Amino acid sequence: MTVDLDRCHALEMLGYTARQAHFLVLVALHGGYFLRRQYVAFTGTGHGLAAVRFLAQCVAREHVRVLAYGRQSHVFHLYARPLYAALGEEHNRNRRPAEWDAVIRKLMTLDFVLAHPSARFLATEDEKVALLRERLIPADVWPHRRYAPRHPVGRTTTRYFVDKMPWYQEGEDARVWIAYVDAERTLQGFQTFLDQYRALLASLPSGVTYVAPTAWHGVIEHAFTKALESRDRGIMRRFMEYCEFRRTIDEAHSNWPLTPDQRRRFREQSAEFHTPAFDALYRKFLETSAVSSVDVDAAAFPPCLLRVHALGRRYDQAHTRNVRIEG
Repeated sequence: MTVDLDRCHALEMLGYTARQAHFLVLVALHGGYFLRRQYVAFTGTGHGLAAVRFLAQCVAREHVRVLAYGRQSHVFHLYARPLYAALGEEHNRNRRPAEWDAVIRKLMTLDFVLAHPSARFLATEDEKVALLRERLIPADVWPHRRYAPRHPVGRTTTRYFVDKMPWYQEGEDARVWIAYVDAERTLQGFQTFLDQYRALLASLPSGVTYVAPTAWHGVIEHAFTKALESRDRGIMRRFMEYCEFRRTIDEAHSNWPLTPDQRRRFREQSAEFHTPAFDALYRKFLETSAVSSVDVDAAAFPPCLLRVHALGRRYDQAHTRNVRIEG
């Protein structure tokens, strides 16, 4: 997994070796929690004195807190604010204590990242936003959540990709892979994720990697196909209405001021149809006025690949569940 060398150098300035700094950068960006075996796997040094010294060093510097994990093991939380500040991520939520279910997902995420040493991962909101802006993908299709202001005079805050699922690319391939790390016992979360990302996945060469401790490939593939290829009977009508309305606006230029209701309506339509595929169909509509339902279905549901990655490990420590880890 490639990593920002500037971030690694920042942690080297805190006294860590290049290899240790690289690992801590990955931990900070991909959850904030790690296990000793994950550090050992990353360095390839074995369960020896080097790992013990590294962990003791992290704790002594108050960069890491040690927490109980199961009956005889420990999980380590990288929490120090100065360390995250050195990475330019002072307010990253990974440094905060998390519920146990969230910790499990974070450990699984780190295992997945470590299993792809040649991939380029995008972990932060800023990195993902930069990629989509570079690809000219409109913000209307980015999964987001709005937060009400804490104070009466404050502004509503919009945050993107709050699920913090890892994105990655491989080599020179333009395809963007979005991983869904599933720590649940049902596929409900996966289905919700696909619903939220449907428009974005339709806007660029993409793929979804389903990550879980174990996985039944047939069940996952069925859920994926059903979510992304189910046909919307009303989409043809909505798209033609959008084309007619957009053409009227384009031809009127500034001579026809929109009413607030018209602006709202066009904003809603654009959120659904402002993708490269639909823009191409709109141009075809202007030229020929002939757009078929087959064309619209192909634009709405372009090929999106699926991978299933089984981690092959147990993470659920039953007697520790439902406990908020404070350290």
